[in-house]
Amino acid sequence: MHLLRRANGGLSAARNTGIDFALRAWPFCRAVFLLDSDNRLGPWLIDRAAELLEESGRETGWIYPDFDFFGIPEHASAAGEHSLFLHLLENTSDAGSLISRAVFEAGIRFDETMRHGFEDWDFWLRAAGAGFRGRHLPMAGFGYRRRAGGMRLEAERRRAAILSGMRDRLRPPLDPRRLLALEAAEVPRFLLHRSGGTLAEPVVDPLRPARPPLPRAAARRLLVEASRHPQAVHAPPFHVFASDTALEALRAGKLLHNMLWQSEILLRHTDAVAVTLSAGIGETLALERGGGPIPGEAVLLVLRGAAWQEEAAVGSAFEAVTRRAATLRVTLPAGISHAAPPVLEEAKAEYASLAEAFATRHPDHGEWRGDWRRPRARAHDGYQELIGAGAVLPWQAPAEGRDIGLMVPIFEQGGVERVLANYARVLRRRGWRPHLFVTGADRAQLPPDAVAAFETVQFPQPGGIEGQDPLAAHLGAPLPGVAETRDALGQAAPMRAVLATHSQGAHAIAGALRSLGTFVVAGLHLVERDASGAPLGHPHAVLAQESTYDAVAVVSEGLRDWCIAQGLPESKVFVIPNGPGHATAPGAAEAAIADRARRSGPLRALFLGRLDPQKGLDRLRDIVVLTPGTQWRAAGRAVLGGGLGDIPGLSIEPPPRDPAALDALLAWADVLVLPSRFEGSPLTNLGGAAHGLRAGGDPDGGGARDGVGRGRRLPDPDPARPGGRLGLRRAPCRSFGGPRGTAGGRPRRRHTRRRPPWLGAAHDGPPGPTGQGSFSVTLRADPVHLSDWPAVVQCCWWPRG
Repeated sequence: MHLLRRANGGLSAARNTGIDFALRAWPFCRAVFLLDSDNRLGPWLIDRAAELLEESGRETGWIYPDFDFFGIPEHASAAGEHSLFLHLLENTSDAGSLISRAVFEAGIRFDETMRHGFEDWDFWLRAAGAGFRGRHLPMAGFGYRRRAGGMRLEAERRRAAILSGMRDRLRPPLDPRRLLALEAAEVPRFLLHRSGGTLAEPVVDPLRPARPPLPRAAARRLLVEASRHPQAVHAPPFHVFASDTALEALRAGKLLHNMLWQSEILLRHTDAVAVTLSAGIGETLALERGGGPIPGEAVLLVLRGAAWQEEAAVGSAFEAVTRRAATLRVTLPAGISHAAPPVLEEAKAEYASLAEAFATRHPDHGEWRGDWRRPRARAHDGYQELIGAGAVLPWQAPAEGRDIGLMVPIFEQGGVERVLANYARVLRRRGWRPHLFVTGADRAQLPPDAVAAFETVQFPQPGGIEGQDPLAAHLGAPLPGVAETRDALGQAAPMRAVLATHSQGAHAIAGALRSLGTFVVAGLHLVERDASGAPLGHPHAVLAQESTYDAVAVVSEGLRDWCIAQGLPESKVFVIPNGPGHATAPGAAEAAIADRARRSGPLRALFLGRLDPQKGLDRLRDIVVLTPGTQWRAAGRAVLGGGLGDIPGLSIEPPPRDPAALDALLAWADVLVLPSRFEGSPLTNLGGAAHGLRAGGDPDGGGARDGVGRGRRLPDPDPARPGGRLGLRRAPCRSFGGPRGTAGGRPRRRHTRRRPPWLGAAHDGPPGPTGQGSFSVTLRADPVHLSDWPAVVQCCWWPRG
């Protein structure tokens, strides 16, 4: 025995002094047992612990006993396989443990700044962070004297503050992506039963299992054992029944992970969730929630494990498990097979086999100690305590750090959506895995190339997160008003980066995501205007939330200037210029320009875009009425509400669904008329430029001029001069262009600030051909019907040829 004296530096300092002395004094010492003055050692404890440590391999760093107290007696079990995920939630190892020398040689010591308790918990977590794990020694014979007061009770009183500081220092283990990996390896969330198979797979992500599958008989025995020892034996809390065909259909539709996430949320109030599949019309991907009995055509069943085991244990009929049920009806885009076999009968058969396994179990509980730990099946609830998240998306990344979420309130193939789809395609080519997050709708319009661009599609929690606070606004822009965002945070938590474009709900979780290590970017495409013309909308909301974002990505230099002028830090604002919304077929633009130069007859005017109020539909109606003799076409559909209504002389067509149809429509036009009330950098402009059309207006929002690079503002007419009308006529005009990359012949200012690595130019489309303008838009005097000319014509296009 050696007695060491030192100044009182606290418990951690005393332990570190003894550890360092022992390692120096005995070079061949293989382990150290930490013994406090109020501990008792039973016979052969050290021998048994050393033998278990030697046979366990180098990954085992310490051997720990049960919690057996004397003085104030209490006995608590610490049995079961050691789990770092659970150890992050509660201290499952006593300081009175045998610790391998390898732990100390890795530089692990007790934190001498922790003077109020839990220093042993902190030590074990840092040892686990270095790759070591503990192992339980049953019936160890270790005793801990428990008193009415003492350091342990003082630590419990300070628990919240101590854990907050300890977890701040342990930030890497609390990375959501690492937590998901730990969950998959130690306490997986789902037990997957594939139709016709003989195995059960413990998984978090069905596409990437981290544990070997079990024979179904062994899985049933595991469920029985977990019901007897829920703190020591882990059984996944959710049971999934599906065929390979159904899993593949959901994977192809990019909804597999979202269905499991949606089911977990619904299972808080139900016992079973049934998923059915149907084929949609065209490109629709949709989700519909419902209730009622389990439909016989369900191709995927997710059942709450607690009800599944409890009812089987007492021999209840299968209907007892599905009495409280919810349904998820999935509509897949045309072309994705949905012909999967139903799974209800297989689930019934498995339930009957489990009930038989419970009926033949041994009645002895087998453990006389109590157990204060949470049941292992509730491990997934620990995300709330560790990172503040609810249901965490069960996504296991195939490689480290390359997942990015693209958030948008709706995805209906408007300009913003096409930009995001193009971002996804470019990011994928650069090694990222893009995920689409629709934060305000349960449906999306996804053409095949967009489906291929995204890794997954994420629909929101019930009700979405796009709510607004009716009493809070910043410069006229409503602020987020959704009270419950924990599930939304869990859905986005696996992402390494997030680009949130005009998503109100994203503001509510951006700060929390950033604290988890996610690089969060706000995407802005335009500055909206209200009925009186005052600017409002998402940019003003971003101004209020600026501190929660790492960067702000805008589509034009003009919008960047506006953001900086409004007070956004210049270093945060980056320009990612828009590109054409589609790839023009080789030679199509040149053929259109040549054909247009040979035309005669009425001028052809085209409106192309969403049939929503933002696009100036009232102005379009007036323009059509005031341009007799012009041949008009309109292509688009309502997305946000409203609609165009009947306009004499104007035929309304559905929007073109493929690049060839869009090329044909643009080639038909002589003039592209966009009477929008506000725009950013419209993709229609860029697509028109590729077909020899040139901008002839100056829409609000700061981006249209940047997007085209050439244009002329329509002159404001003199309302004092009566007797005129608005005319669109075929006539030669001067060139509005200059060299490529100039605006009106003047050099364009280019943004050269270094961007984050993934914020590159997010389009690959070629610029439109250059040339002389051959058509013009003119205003003639005498506005009989209209007193505000700029409200009538905001933007028109000239062909170039």
